[in-house]
Amino acid sequence: MRRAPIDSGSLRRAPRPSHPSIPQARRTIQSLAVTACLAGGILACAWSGQLRLPAEAETAAQDPAPSATMQPQTLTQAPPPTPTLTPVPEVRLNSAERAVFMGDWKTAASEYSAVLSSAEDPEIKSAALLGLGRTYYLDGKYQEAALTLEQCLQEHPQSAQRPFAFFALAQAYAAQGRYAEASQAYQNYLDSRPGVIDAYALNFKGEALRAAGDYTAAIREFRAALEAPSLLDPLDIQVKIALAHAEAGDYPTAIALYDQVYASATNDFLKAEMDLRKGQAFTALGQVEDAHAAYLDAVNNFPTSYDTYQALVALVEASVPVSELSRGIIDYHAGQYGVALAAFDRYLQGEAPEMPTARYYNGLTLRALGGHEDAIREWDKIIVNFPEDRFWDDAWEQKAYTQWAYLEQYEAAIQTLLDFVAAAPDHARAGEFLYDAATVAERDGRLDQAADLWERVFVEYNSYERAWRALYLAGITRFRQGDYPKAYGLFSRALAGASTLEERAASYLWEGKVQLAMGDKASAQATWELGANVDPTGYYSERARDLLRGLAPFSPPQTYDFSMDILAERAQAEAWLRETFDLPEDTDLSTPGPLISEARFQRGNELWRLGLYDEARAEFEDLRASFQTSPLDNYRLANHLLQLGLYRPAILATRQVLNLAGLNDADTMTAPAYFNHVRFGPYFADLITPTAQKYNFHPLFLFSLVRQESAFEGFVHSSAGARGLMQIVPATGQEIAANLGWPPDYSDEDLYRPLVSITLGADYLATWRDRLGGDIYAALAAYNGGPGNAMQWQSLANNDPDLFLEIVRFEETRDYIRGVYENFNIYRRLYDRTP
Repeated sequence: MRRAPIDSGSLRRAPRPSHPSIPQARRTIQSLAVTACLAGGILACAWSGQLRLPAEAETAAQDPAPSATMQPQTLTQAPPPTPTLTPVPEVRLNSAERAVFMGDWKTAASEYSAVLSSAEDPEIKSAALLGLGRTYYLDGKYQEAALTLEQCLQEHPQSAQRPFAFFALAQAYAAQGRYAEASQAYQNYLDSRPGVIDAYALNFKGEALRAAGDYTAAIREFRAALEAPSLLDPLDIQVKIALAHAEAGDYPTAIALYDQVYASATNDFLKAEMDLRKGQAFTALGQVEDAHAAYLDAVNNFPTSYDTYQALVALVEASVPVSELSRGIIDYHAGQYGVALAAFDRYLQGEAPEMPTARYYNGLTLRALGGHEDAIREWDKIIVNFPEDRFWDDAWEQKAYTQWAYLEQYEAAIQTLLDFVAAAPDHARAGEFLYDAATVAERDGRLDQAADLWERVFVEYNSYERAWRALYLAGITRFRQGDYPKAYGLFSRALAGASTLEERAASYLWEGKVQLAMGDKASAQATWELGANVDPTGYYSERARDLLRGLAPFSPPQTYDFSMDILAERAQAEAWLRETFDLPEDTDLSTPGPLISEARFQRGNELWRLGLYDEARAEFEDLRASFQTSPLDNYRLANHLLQLGLYRPAILATRQVLNLAGLNDADTMTAPAYFNHVRFGPYFADLITPTAQKYNFHPLFLFSLVRQESAFEGFVHSSAGARGLMQIVPATGQEIAANLGWPPDYSDEDLYRPLVSITLGADYLATWRDRLGGDIYAALAAYNGGPGNAMQWQSLANNDPDLFLEIVRFEETRDYIRGVYENFNIYRRLYDRTP
């Protein structure tokens, strides 16, 4: 899905378990692989394929339907160097490390084994054993991992790999439940690498000790972790200390610590957890009244937390009186709709004064149980009797939503929304409800009414944040009706009222499409010329430019090539940096320079090498945030992160250099080539390119998609639970893997493997592309917004990709398609070698 522009925004992240021993470490790709990149230069590893598409093999599409496909035979691999018959161990070691980076456990294990059988250098053998042990661990073969890592330590006691072998061994032991041995292995790592990531290692050791039942030692290590510098959440560690005290039977101390965390927490869910834990501790001490007080605090203050539901259960089981209203709200949020409904019934039938809150939540509960008409009656009581209540506008909203979404009573829903606007024309949400009424009308095919209502929004509620969008949609709707004169007038008004470059470009695009529909091709061309120059690199300007050239969306170049002279490009970039920012000529730009002495830099490197990628990125991002005004440090850090394979922060750091130079999105295309090759690099080319060929996608399209999904960060996970380079949710991943019969023994953790993620994502996208008649816009909509929605939107678009985009009803999906398109046009611009 599309997020904020990757050059300036951040990916939404989901909470993760605090102990990384098994799931977190398995989902990461071991950083030992990046030594291959370091050996070949900053971008050599990422851009390992130098591919050229012959001019005669693929021509720009003339068909108006969106197309990002290619004929399977059109992409040719440049002839590889003549291989040596027996690769030297160093070469095979790099090959193994690269396979680990890609998530190809089978190839990695084979290559590491080959190194072990042929190498004579003890350090290379040690590295191979470490790599093989890690590979077994990532593949879920924990016993083999432990045995291999033990062999590494036994046979190579002087190796530089020894500390990292200890850490990996600790993870392997923990995965087998051998917690005491894991604790000792973590300590061995700490003894051999003191002062680098002590807090993290101590935290892991503490978790192992706690799992082993050695609570006193665990508490000691957790407290030591709090004292060492890191970006770990201190409250998270304090909770672990408190839990260890409780597990050891020291409930008074645990309670005191729970209170400390509660007082410091800014998160209601954490506060509810502390109430629950405190109640459980008081119960263990026999202090029942204190336990009930803790549970009641959660019930009265944090009704949306699941821990509060557990506290409520404890109170009910103890026959402690609890407000029926609170019970109902908590049960509703916990998904316990039957008991919630009973609680609301008791409350509403009791002697307590009627509260709109009870009616509102009772309506939500009834709807969840299928009682749609009963739910509407509850909200009507609020609408009629409580116009000053905080739930008054919400009751109108839920009523209308239930009417069209559940009962398919579109006309009634529209009237409900219009009645609200009539009853409260000055309400803060009046413009929103009028906009929603138009949206419901459009969903029901009432295009005349929808257009009129959207136009009303712009006229009557011009300050509403979607007022311009409403006028624009009125124009789109008139275009769909074939009423081109009205559509043109609306787009002209939209152009006059536009406040952003994107809005102006969109208005020009659609003015031109109306002119073309009316048979005035010359005027359309002239209008698109204006649109193409308004917002270069923005979707609507790029789309206007493609229309001028007669190109279908996602039309690839006839010839493209990723090969480049990186050293020359860096020299040019560094000369530009010195001139632009008036840096002294002797400024060292070839190394991280003073960043090397930064503790966050050191911790980030160590964590990355250990495969703790989330933690490593957090350290590097915190470091990057500390010098946002320094182009020199951003440039240095970007190069270093690129070497590691931490592409997203490298992209952001590179963009910050251009920001500090005062370059907007369009201006960045005039910056030295190196910056744009970093920002839009063909990362994972040796994986993405053949996968694109296999599924008949153009490689530049697949690069654009991956950049939009994850910015080439294989370990990323979203708030919606999507994982990996292609941001696949587990349920979809299981479905695709089952259909393919690959990979063997598939688990959700496999989505963090680039090899798996790219393959499954491309297969899913290709499936829906083919089912949707080759329509790439619709395929992207299916990937992001769901196949059923995509099919419905396609049925309304009359084979017009521009109309399809505007018909898409999810803002996120519209943004997503536009983002992939923008990426594609920049990739095409950077790597097009068409004569």
